[in-house]
Order: sequence, then structure tokens, then C-alpha cells
Amino acid sequence: MSASRSKPALQRNALYRLAACGTVVLGLFLFLGAQGHFVAIWPLVTSDGIGLFRRLLLMLPGVTLAGTTVLNLLLCKPLWQERRYALNVTLAVNLLTTSYLFYLMIRGVPNHPIGIFLALEMSFVLLLLVTRTGLVWPMSAEPPVEMDI
Repeated sequence: MSASRSKPALQRNALYRLAACGTVVLGLFLFLGAQGHFVAIWPLVTSDGIGLFRRLLLMLPGVTLAGTTVLNLLLCKPLWQERRYALNVTLAVNLLTTSYLFYLMIRGVPNHPIGIFLALEMSFVLLLLVTRTGLVWPMSAEPPVEMDI
């Protein structure tokens, strides 16, 4: 005969709340990165000697950072409330941004802090991945099951 609890204690996964706080912090850094990018390319974008396609390509990194910022901040509250869809959408958007930053890092853009943003994105994506796979933090401290023989 074994003795155990009939009802396990309900426990909230604090990784969702950590991810929600991470969206705000990452959003701040991505916003500053997007702003810095737009300030740096604005003279080129507004000049008449550059084609429309080249202007759009110059704006793509800033738009990517700004779009990720907006979506992360919009999904902050649902992440705090442990909504699964918010986790999935946030993970997909940040994986896309991480892939784009990784592409820019491999391509080699001189004098740009892509590595810093890539490191921030990758650490956040890792947090989202472990949350998505079911890691729970903190673990519940249930007493061991006692067996009487």
C-alpha cells in the first residue's frame, strides 16, 4: 500500500513570466537598435541617387528589429498569463529575426553591432524553446512517496 497525495498542488511555470519580462527587455534593446539603424541610413534613403529597391534593402534590418519589438511587446501580457499561442507566435517571430541576424552576421557587415543583437535574440529564443518543450521552473517540492511493505 502506498501513501501519496490525492490532489497534486497546482503550480505555475515561472518561465512564462520570465519570458514575458524578457520580451520587454529585449524589446527595449531592439527598439534602440532599430532607431540607431534608421538614424544611420536616413541620409542614404532620402537621397535621390539611390534606387527604390536599394532603399528597401537598407531599411529591412531596421524594419525587422522594429517589427519584432512591436510583436514582442504586444504578446507580453498573454505570455505572462501563460497563453500557449503567445509562446508559439513569440518563438516563431524571434526565430525568424534570429535567422535574419545570423544571415547578416555570416554575410559580414562591417562596423555594425549585429553580434550583440544576435546574442540577445539567441538567449531569448533558448528561453522560449525550453518553455515550449515543457521545462517547468521552479520544480515542485513534493515529498517523496512512502511505500509500506
